[in-house]
Amino acid sequence: MKIFSGSNCKMLTHKLLEECNLPDESISELKIDKFSDGELLPQFTKSIRHEDVYLVQTSSSSDSIMEILLVADASKRSGCKSFNLISPYMGYARQDKTDHIRSSIGSKMLADIFEKVGISSLLTIDLHSSSIQGFYNIPVIHLNGNVIFIDYLKKLNFENLCIVAPDQGGIKKSIDLAKSFPDSTFAMINKKRIKPNEVHSMELLGDVKDKNVIIIDDIADTLGTIKKASSLIMDKGAESVRAIATHGVLSGKALENLSDSNLTELIVSDSIEGVNKINHPKLRVISSSRLISKTLIALNQKKSIHEINKI
Repeated sequence: MKIFSGSNCKMLTHKLLEECNLPDESISELKIDKFSDGELLPQFTKSIRHEDVYLVQTSSSSDSIMEILLVADASKRSGCKSFNLISPYMGYARQDKTDHIRSSIGSKMLADIFEKVGISSLLTIDLHSSSIQGFYNIPVIHLNGNVIFIDYLKKLNFENLCIVAPDQGGIKKSIDLAKSFPDSTFAMINKKRIKPNEVHSMELLGDVKDKNVIIIDDIADTLGTIKKASSLIMDKGAESVRAIATHGVLSGKALENLSDSNLTELIVSDSIEGVNKINHPKLRVISSSRLISKTLIALNQKKSIHEINKI
């Protein structure tokens, strides 16, 4: 097993190599050169013939996707045994169906392209919709992002904990987290969205009075919805409100919204490397490296990953 880093996951790859007891020299064994016009040229500096190659790279931008495709092609042409993509955050996962007239299904298109270039398997965390796994005809290892945050949350020793689903789609994820907190209660936000990143109205279903609330979601993007939700929850008498999101996209006015929100803190994973560079008093980053490394070790030893992925 050889683990390499794409251009946007170097910090996470360092941690993975350390936890898998592998030398971190592979970080430098994959060079991504860039021409002045932006054209990418990946090159392996050492042989990878007959190796199981793993590339750690998010697929959140056009450049990162192109990089994955070129590295996959270089790997296959260099005689690797298999090429496996570790994409902690899968871009275009919000395009899993045609919600809008004459729109694309970006996640299906991405699956077709990845398969065509010869990717052997995909490892990812918290797809926006689990049905996306059905777009692939290769093994998809879909890790449970809740596992990343359990240890940290337990150290907080919450009393009167209430776990809140941000919408109907988040109910399953919220109930899964509640397994680790059997004394917690549950509530849900019912929201009406008129266009992407903009919520028209919302209402809280359930009692949060005097509760320490955790809103659980998969993606934290502009944080406009989280800002409104935290205000609504505090107005209903909550003691405190935190939010957990596996993927800290944090685009647009996200940091401004975070500062202006009633959140005590926003807790995200490092599935998107940019969050490690943000210095904000309300932002806490928990590494996904332990979950991924335990999965890789189990796969390499041909063991089941069921227990690793369970709350």
